[in-house]
Amino acid sequence: MEMNIVKIPKVDITLEAVLAHLHIGDDSEFVEEIAALYGRAVEIARPIAVYRPFTPQEDERGVLIGGVCIEEDFVRQMLAGKGTVVPYVASCGKEIDAFSKTFSDMFLQFAADAIKQLCLNAIRVELFKEVGAKFFDPDMSISTINPGSLKEWPITGQAALFEILDGAPGSIGVELTESMLMIPNKSVSGIIFQTQEEYHNCQLCPRVDCPGRRVPYRGE
Repeated sequence: MEMNIVKIPKVDITLEAVLAHLHIGDDSEFVEEIAALYGRAVEIARPIAVYRPFTPQEDERGVLIGGVCIEEDFVRQMLAGKGTVVPYVASCGKEIDAFSKTFSDMFLQFAADAIKQLCLNAIRVELFKEVGAKFFDPDMSISTINPGSLKEWPITGQAALFEILDGAPGSIGVELTESMLMIPNKSVSGIIFQTQEEYHNCQLCPRVDCPGRRVPYRGE
């Protein structure tokens, strides 16, 4: 399948959004310092994502996507009967990742990391918008599952996902380490699919103090 790349040439992230992400008020003594960092960061940042659509196939071991078998029951159940699924990797971008590593001050590193997260959030929005428009019914929801988000699909699932994408993540500057973590650190991988009702991994995750929680835990 053809590789598809989504880019944001210039990120539309406000200083107010950065301060809110850091839980810092606009009257804080750190605002001026963060504003200077923010100004440089948004000029450098080039968030990016890559994806490929596939038709999954049932296999006695699990689900086949692009000839690669994912054996976890959770993935097989979530993708059962889907005509199209879209594996992807999205990243804040290698440019701002390199920029964030130029700081020795821990607070500035933390602030740069927050901007990287907002860049990742922004490219995921664009990715879902494009994939939804190209492949799915606009009257239905689209959802994603991600290796490492739940014990049902552990982080070791990254290996299969990168194999399915067949070098595509490397073309956008994303590497998979031996410990199955991605570089840049503000990157995410997963599989997009269509659902009657929007699904979030949070529905099955009991961690109550997660800063990224989107919906309440719904139990088993």
